[in-house]
Amino acid sequence: MNKTIEVDGLAAQAIAAACEDARSSGLQLANYKLVLAEESDDYSASWVAKGKPQGHRGALPGLPEPSLLIEKRAGRILRKQLSR
Repeated sequence: MNKTIEVDGLAAQAIAAACEDARSSGLQLANYKLVLAEESDDYSASWVAKGKPQGHRGALPGLPEPSLLIEKRAGRILRKQLSR
């Protein structure tokens, strides 16, 4: 399901940085949804596998789940972690 939402410019910049990182890492975006959370100075972005059973911890086999910490003002990725 595709849903259109409005976001401010800083959130859009963070989403663009997360998408660019995912594409450069070879992530198949059709298999994931992006979860973006705003923190005081940063955004936390996580790619979560679609179709994951409720309560399942960790990533599904073959679908690593990157988590990014993105600087709010510059849109720079400060930290990247991979859950497997």
